[in-house]
Order: sequence, then structure tokens, then C-alpha cells
Amino acid sequence: MGSAFVIIFILVPGFYAAVEEAEDPTDSAVIVGGNPRKGGTVTSAGPRAEDAGVVPGMDVRQAQALCPGAILRPTRLPHYREVAAQIRSHLRTHSDRLEPLGLDGCYLEAPSGRDHLTLAAAICVEIKSKFGLTARAGIGPTRFVAQLAGLHAGEAGIREVHRDDLLTFLGPFGVTEIWGLGPATADKLRDVGIESISELRQLSVSQLEAVVGARNAGTFLELAHGRDRSRLTPAAPIKSLSREQTLATASNDLETLSQVIDALSQQVAALLGREQRAARTVTLGVTFIDGDRVSRSRTLEAPLAASAALAGVSLELLARTQAGVRAVRRLRVQATKLLRAEGTPAPEQLRLF
Repeated sequence: MGSAFVIIFILVPGFYAAVEEAEDPTDSAVIVGGNPRKGGTVTSAGPRAEDAGVVPGMDVRQAQALCPGAILRPTRLPHYREVAAQIRSHLRTHSDRLEPLGLDGCYLEAPSGRDHLTLAAAICVEIKSKFGLTARAGIGPTRFVAQLAGLHAGEAGIREVHRDDLLTFLGPFGVTEIWGLGPATADKLRDVGIESISELRQLSVSQLEAVVGARNAGTFLELAHGRDRSRLTPAAPIKSLSREQTLATASNDLETLSQVIDALSQQVAALLGREQRAARTVTLGVTFIDGDRVSRSRTLEAPLAASAALAGVSLELLARTQAGVRAVRRLRVQATKLLRAEGTPAPEQLRLF
């Protein structure tokens, strides 16, 4: 590509609806949204619903009128977050430098030595095979160009923009494709005969400032020329993973507490598997019925990731508290000092589909 810094933007269009269709396939159009009897709005629409004119934010009743026969599914945000986290975890097998964009998109900095187009294609194939979701990919020298390429990847699903082709690629797009340039600003530009990015590029900074103000003019022109100076901002590494549970009734029965710890350990093991991590330290938090809290920790010589091992250490830690003598209200299993899980046993993972 002629540049050492290459961004791949991965997008799953209509993410909520795509997850619903992958989980429960149907021959009907799918709309995700609120209860129409309560004025619910559309949060996502599958391809067939989009083709009928359904868009996010639309009243569900209007969407149903546009697309009769469509199946309405309730919005399950916690589930979509889990699926998005699973996808990001998989992307980390290709690059540690990731920057999520909502739940449906993610930038990653392509590692050197890899063919960018081949890598993007492999990622899309893997997302389809592992999650049942159809992804698009955009490849470019900046975040802005890569995202725009992904959004307009066409039927091929992958679009690569080389640095030498930036101006040709960007020119035909409407000015509203520029980050931060909304409809009101577009109307002002239209009043002076500016509708496309190529037309915007013909203005000087002072000319553009006269229309849109000094605050954004420089940024708009930079993006119009394909010069996005912002770099990838990878998410901070995960330092700990935990799950906790409040008992319906406080208990000093060790068998009951063991069952809760076993369930929490399975959940933490699933999180470790998702993040491809193993833990050097296990901490058990105990809250007694009177509100007193204690925690016990153990650091291991070898990292662990399997739920049985987590539960075993947690039960050892439970024995170092007054549980069994004092009634316990809440338990928490936490894994810290996380390491990459290469060479560690694969933990039990929760099924998504």
C-alpha cells in the first residue's frame, strides 16, 4: 500500500438484526425494536427490512407498515455486547491494536508483513464461520478512509483504498460523509454550491470558515484531502475479570456456597476464554449478612483458565473465611494478573448460538 500504517475497518451491518438472524434463522425480514403498543422504535433492521425502507429510529408501527410480515424481535443489548466482545477477542488474534466503534464496528492496525487484502478477507470469512455474521471490510491509510471504504464496500464486501487513490476515492461522496459535518452544515454548503467532497476541496480554509465557522473548517478540509491525523486509540488491556452473585437468602451452608462458587467460576472461565487470557491470581470476595466484607487471594506459579481450577482455588480461599459460621449474602470470584493463554488448557466457554 505504500505506507507502513494501514487500518482495516471491520463492520457487521445491521448488527442487532444480524445477530438475531444468526441465532434464529428465518425466511422473513427481521426488525429489532421496542413494543409498538408503547411507541417503540426500530433499533436495527435486517437487509430485507432495509430494502423495504425500514431504518433505525423509525417508529416500529411505521416499519411494520412498510414491511408487512416482518418478524419483530426485542432489543437484547447485553447479548449484543457479549457477541461484540467475542468478535473483538477474535480480532485480537490478528492484531493487538484495536479500537472499537460502537458494537458493530472495529478498527485494527494491520500488522506489518501481512497482505492487507488477504487478511481482511480472512477476517470476514472467520466472522462468518465462527459467529454466523456477514462482515464488511475497508482498508485504508487512515481511520476515516478505512471506515468509508467499509461502509461502501459494495457486493464484494471488501474495499481497499491505496494512498495514491485517496482523492479519486473521496471526491464523489457527499459532504455529509465527512465526520462531524451534519445536515445543517451541509445545507449551508449547498447554498453556496458545494455538495461533494471534491467540491469542498476547492475551497480555501478562509472560504470554508466563512460558511461553517473557524472551529471545524480546518478539520473538514483535512478529511476531504484524506489527511486524518488522529491515530488508532487501542482499548486499555483488561486487567481483571470477575463475576459475583447475591444469594436470594443469606446462607452458612457450605454446599450451597460451593454451588454458587462453581457457577461463578464457570462464568469467569468463559470470560477468560473469550479474552484468550489465563490468570495468575484468584481472589474470592465474601460479604456477610451483617455487611462485613472480606477478600482472600492466592497467586499461582502457573496461570489457570479452566473453571474447575478456578473453583478449586476459590473453595480453598472460602475455607480461609468465616463462611459456614457466619451467613454469607454475596460471593465474588475474580481473576487478575492476566496473561495470554497460549499453551494453557482451553476453558469451558458459554455458547452464543
